[in-house]
Amino acid sequence: MERGSLTFLKKLLTTPTVSGHESPGQKVWINYVRRYADDVTTDSYGNAIAVLKPRAATKIVIDGHIDEIGLVVKYITDEGFIHVQRAGGVHPPLLQAKRVNIHTAKGIVRGVVGASALNRKDSAKIHEVYIDIAAKDGKEAKRKIAIGDPITLVDDFEMLNRHVAVARAFDDRLGAWVAAETIRRLAPARARLRCSVIATSSVQEEVGLRGAMMNVFNIRPDVFFAVDVTHATDTPGINHSQHGKTAIGDGPTIQLGRENHPVLTKLLRSTAKRKKIPVQVEAFLTTGATNASSVHTMMGGIPSAVVSIATRYIHTAVEMIDLRDADRAVDLLKALCLTVKANQKFKVRV
Repeated sequence: MERGSLTFLKKLLTTPTVSGHESPGQKVWINYVRRYADDVTTDSYGNAIAVLKPRAATKIVIDGHIDEIGLVVKYITDEGFIHVQRAGGVHPPLLQAKRVNIHTAKGIVRGVVGASALNRKDSAKIHEVYIDIAAKDGKEAKRKIAIGDPITLVDDFEMLNRHVAVARAFDDRLGAWVAAETIRRLAPARARLRCSVIATSSVQEEVGLRGAMMNVFNIRPDVFFAVDVTHATDTPGINHSQHGKTAIGDGPTIQLGRENHPVLTKLLRSTAKRKKIPVQVEAFLTTGATNASSVHTMMGGIPSAVVSIATRYIHTAVEMIDLRDADRAVDLLKALCLTVKANQKFKVRV
């Protein structure tokens, strides 16, 4: 991965952007992509949209969601302990004994998730999770934090070797990175583009695929590509007959079935073959959803497809990817956009 692109990815991953509190990450994304796009806008909820060739008739959206799973302050006890609410698919037992940052109007307050040796639980419920900020009592805690403040785990980006990286929020800052990076790599070739390429960094995916649905009305796309993470199944204990087989380092995945439009998946596969880009194929996910899950049914049907990056340990603080897979996803989407003809239509033949 190029140095500037990696620097951008690191900054995205280390900027806290819990669902419903995406502005910090959006500022990073916008500052990067506005150097290459013809136009960059935001909407009332903070979705960010960057466009190449805005006057072209066919609109191709490449979407990644900027929000990450996290917590928000739910309740402060008289003793000064903090109870929390999930923002997205947080698994409570994984929170125990972790350091956290509470992002307040006055700055970060550091705390820890309580895990007394006297009553640790392997199946803790979210209402049993509490954060200790070493406050003397509830009054002191309330002077520092407020109900609704977002909370993230204290984990950073790290390279384990030349290609494999670990971070807290590859899901789905990585998709937002792919969208922006596709604009960057297409910009020098804008004269050859016969379509409008629109990168979106959408909000609130982790709490109901909400931002992408807003963007349908903002953009009215002809084609929608959701770029997200997918479960890598190349670790011990995973049943391939149940979950399929995907591995980090073997290229981005192309999903088939359900929301994945057959014309688009065929074009993705033929483009990958022509450009010699390694890809993996997987059936549509039955565990979870992407923004394409909601978008493809809107406006009478929007041709959509999911391009994913195989990721180990999704929805933990140690999500793991091979950076080459992300680069290949950009190469694939760039090459595909350059094949789209003026006024091209995408329709299943019956």
